[in-house]
Amino acid sequence: MRTYNVISCDGHLEIPPDPWIRHVPAEHRDRAPRLVRLRTGGEGWIVEGSPLIHNGQNVAAGRPLKVKGGSYWEADGVTPVPGTGDAAQRLREQDLDGVDAEVLYPPVFISRFIENIEDREAYVAMVRAYNDFLAEDYCSVAPDRLIGNAIIPASGIEDAIGELKRAKSIGLRSVSMASFPNGTGSPAPEDDAFWEAAIEMGMPVTAHGTMGERGNPLLTASARGTFDLQTSLVSRTMPPPVLCIVRMVLSGVLDRLPDLRIYLAETNASWVPGVLYMIDDSYSIFRHWYGVDLAMAPSEYAWRHFTFGIVRDPLALRMRDLLHLDHVMWGSDFPHSVSSYPESRQWLDDIFSGCTDEQRRQVLVDNPVRFFGLDATKELTPTP
Repeated sequence: MRTYNVISCDGHLEIPPDPWIRHVPAEHRDRAPRLVRLRTGGEGWIVEGSPLIHNGQNVAAGRPLKVKGGSYWEADGVTPVPGTGDAAQRLREQDLDGVDAEVLYPPVFISRFIENIEDREAYVAMVRAYNDFLAEDYCSVAPDRLIGNAIIPASGIEDAIGELKRAKSIGLRSVSMASFPNGTGSPAPEDDAFWEAAIEMGMPVTAHGTMGERGNPLLTASARGTFDLQTSLVSRTMPPPVLCIVRMVLSGVLDRLPDLRIYLAETNASWVPGVLYMIDDSYSIFRHWYGVDLAMAPSEYAWRHFTFGIVRDPLALRMRDLLHLDHVMWGSDFPHSVSSYPESRQWLDDIFSGCTDEQRRQVLVDNPVRFFGLDATKELTPTP
């Protein structure tokens, strides 16, 4: 009987638009993203309010990396490349990579860039259409292995709470935050209503990298195809969620809602002990001048409320004595450029070298099962 042995808590649906655009109401469909073939090869996205968005790093898994000129199809123009096909293809790719299930984040480029659509109703319709596609057409094939992560719109607290409740009602298992629930880059008191609703419904809250950084220069450079070698080398050395964590600590929301838990995918974790130490040290130096008296050290809030996702980060587990392993999960980031596909088995053996079987299972199974409310004993849906 097949049960969970490896759960990837960071995968992406990088798919052509047709499967989910068909869910957009007709009156808004002309404002939806369009995929166009480029004269120089591959495809690019045309999204309202944005420059041309290039394929490349988002569809790179298992193939030589391209910053521009990537395609959703093999040379025959028909066969989907890894990570861009239907649900049955995705399950076969899990088997090939030694993965039993994935938490599925939305297409990174499109999910963020559709925020530039000026018509709020059209924008929210796009979000709802993607979530409907995810629940009805994709994850329904194997909901225990294709774990749907709904987009929450960045158009204000009412839209955020409405889509949170709707995502729960259509069977999606968790939500992915790009902005704070109020729709901006900073926490606000009105966010509490969203967090309280998520806690009450038992709806896990996640973010990919961080919350609130809409104009991330790395994302923008990647989308425009202007990623240079300097940017490539530093792109994973600057921990993206630090500002988000500090803002939430200082806002008081973590005091008001001690049960709030947030998973930050693809942050890696080897940086966490050193950075949290420095944050604590800076707090101890400056707190009196600013008249701030937190109930706990900032690092204690961070470990109580946040879980960190690692991808290609073997150092994290080698410094496991400094980490809280019950707040670490792994993801392959398939099919993006840093994905370990199709060699995740080898990567996992390296990452967990020197760990006990219990520690390996804790990160790969026990933590995801607990956070996302999965059943570790039930036989998994077979691959078609």
